[in-house]
Amino acid sequence: MESGIELTQEILQTYLHETRNICLALKKDPMPRSGVSATLLKCKNNSALLEFTPVASLCGALYSIYEICDDGKITFTENIADLVKLVAVKIEECCTFIETHAFKKPNPDEPEEKLSDIDIHLYLLYCDKAVTGEMFSAEDFNRQASLKKAKRDFLSHKQQEAEQKTDEIIKIKSSDMAQIINAQEEMIARTYIISNQIELLKNAIADGDTHSLKDTYKLLQGDSQTLQNSILLSHDQFISLMHDDSFLKSHQELQGFFVYANGEKYLVPSQFIFDVICASPLDYVMRQNQKYVVYVREDETGTQEEKEEIPVYALSSLLPGQPVAEGNVLDTILLADYQEQHIGIIVESMQKFVSIIKKPMPEAFENFLALQGVAFDEKYDMVPILYLPEIMKKFRSLRGYDVKKFEAYSKKHVNKILVVDDSKTTRQIQETILTGSGYLVDLATDGIDAMEKIRRKQFDLIVCDDVMPRMNGEIFVDNVRRMENYTKVPIIALSESPIEQTNGFVGKSDFSREKLIHKIQEVLHE
Repeated sequence: MESGIELTQEILQTYLHETRNICLALKKDPMPRSGVSATLLKCKNNSALLEFTPVASLCGALYSIYEICDDGKITFTENIADLVKLVAVKIEECCTFIETHAFKKPNPDEPEEKLSDIDIHLYLLYCDKAVTGEMFSAEDFNRQASLKKAKRDFLSHKQQEAEQKTDEIIKIKSSDMAQIINAQEEMIARTYIISNQIELLKNAIADGDTHSLKDTYKLLQGDSQTLQNSILLSHDQFISLMHDDSFLKSHQELQGFFVYANGEKYLVPSQFIFDVICASPLDYVMRQNQKYVVYVREDETGTQEEKEEIPVYALSSLLPGQPVAEGNVLDTILLADYQEQHIGIIVESMQKFVSIIKKPMPEAFENFLALQGVAFDEKYDMVPILYLPEIMKKFRSLRGYDVKKFEAYSKKHVNKILVVDDSKTTRQIQETILTGSGYLVDLATDGIDAMEKIRRKQFDLIVCDDVMPRMNGEIFVDNVRRMENYTKVPIIALSESPIEQTNGFVGKSDFSREKLIHKIQEVLHE
């Protein structure tokens, strides 16, 4: 994700739980009341940080309505209440989409569905009308929404018709007909046999060998008939496939490398591989129990551009079987790239680049995320296709407790940070950001909970929200500063304006990983 936040199952479930609770409360009672604006603002910021843009936009639109109503600039009418309920339903629809698609494995046989494809334009338009005090009715909104849906369905129908016409073109032009490959290879082999028999026939005629002449003629006649039958069969198969594209729907062309790990053959798709190199095991750089290979990028003239240390892992460590002890002088390393993360994958050996027919995984193996399908090699043996994003994820998880413990104790000092926020989603997001940057993190649900924690433990820095139940940010900071051991501990507020006695603030409306880390490094003088 561009925000630098890795979306985990835990963060997603917490986010969906909080967002749906907000929607449920708004549908039950949309009237303005204390805390609604703050809750919507947090949901908006969390959605933006997790890159759920439609939800962030809808929450922001509702936040604007409640803010302007709180200021007394407009009256919260029955139409606005109905609009709030409709927007809440739309947010729930987005939540359902997110829950279904967030960790769904991409299927190359189906068009990719995106959250941004959900149309929220009409909802935002009517929220703007509410904010500006323009007259509108919920009935008018529903009527326009129905018209948009009818138009969308019509365009979808037209698109399906266009795709069907495209499919007809594919039936005619497709050349990847697996059913006739075997017949074609047999025909090619048969032509060599016939050519050899013609030479034998010529020699028999030249030598006047009547016996050999008769035998060769019979062989030639039989092979010629076999070749003709193969051609007719291949032609019939081709015509049959032109009228039935079920093969095209269940097979796709795939390019990649056949590799070996633990003596077994696998296919690595080329779309994730940006280079293949060889390196001596003696050349690896060791850092904190992790091997790195130094990769040098060069321009077209051969001039060195930059160096990058890329972590390397043995593919055999993830796959069944025992590694083959061949004692290679050089390791073969596939350099993979996914979401701007680079790793090196050591394989026992690699065959040349191939272009083959891919078949989807059988239903029984659909939950085996490390595989994305099967292919057939030149011997028609079935070869599993590795799904590199999942493989890379598993490699990153190999860093065990001993490595983390080594990292924690090898530093002179690891700064301890207390995060104080009443939103569980916000706490989890900040914890992900800070632990990923090397800090030790504790969490508090509000100011009172935080006061109990700082009495038992000394923190190097505190990040606190400004709007919290039981004790807001300003009162919390004042209580902290009254403690002798916390008079000089830096405090960063998550607020839209500075809070007295803090060392800085990060705006909620434009919160990002980079801004938070930059502010922390600034106040800690790192």
